[in-house]
Amino acid sequence: MTPASTTVPINSRTRMPVDERRRQIAHKAAELVARYGSYGVSMQTVADAVGLTLPGLNHHVRGRDELLTLIIETFYDDFTDDATMAAQLRQSGARDADGLLSLPATLARMVDSNTTRPELVGLFIRLAVEAHDPSHPAHRYYADRHQRLLSVMRALPWRLPPRFQAPAAFDDLLRTAFCAMDGTEVQALTDPDETMADLWARVERTLFGGPEWAEAR
Repeated sequence: MTPASTTVPINSRTRMPVDERRRQIAHKAAELVARYGSYGVSMQTVADAVGLTLPGLNHHVRGRDELLTLIIETFYDDFTDDATMAAQLRQSGARDADGLLSLPATLARMVDSNTTRPELVGLFIRLAVEAHDPSHPAHRYYADRHQRLLSVMRALPWRLPPRFQAPAAFDDLLRTAFCAMDGTEVQALTDPDETMADLWARVERTLFGGPEWAEAR
């Protein structure tokens, strides 16, 4: 059942700059989807929530596919292309004198960022599960995002123990780390006794705590 419309201030119907209006749409839609799921929120509900007519909403967001992508790109992903993604990873990777990046530091920075936005993490997970269906409007976005992230990370210069320097071994390590990160996010949202940071500390000790990582962290 479609949720009831959300009350908005009367001045929300005033004209806004396009970028500001799209951010308002993304913000309100994120709240609604996080609560009801993407299939439980209609475009009309979002239009009502931001004080627009349906044609007015469609002027800014042309359908559910664009709406869902807008939510994630606005509040979860802050990169728009592979070059931007690579630059952000370099900034968080604790480069050494040779320009090599720390994988543990990079992953920890990702987790730190997500601990500050649990509601958005919940939305991302909910949409990821729904988007497993090839007919879901965000299916292609999620499939492409995962492959893009792995591809960019494979291409960066990492500080690694010898056994992970082979491409196949590094690929296994990356995929294992992201499986652990996904599990950390889900468990943190369902277990009130440990935070995401607490859970990731366990992962770090297990994946990166051995002697071989002493010079590679």
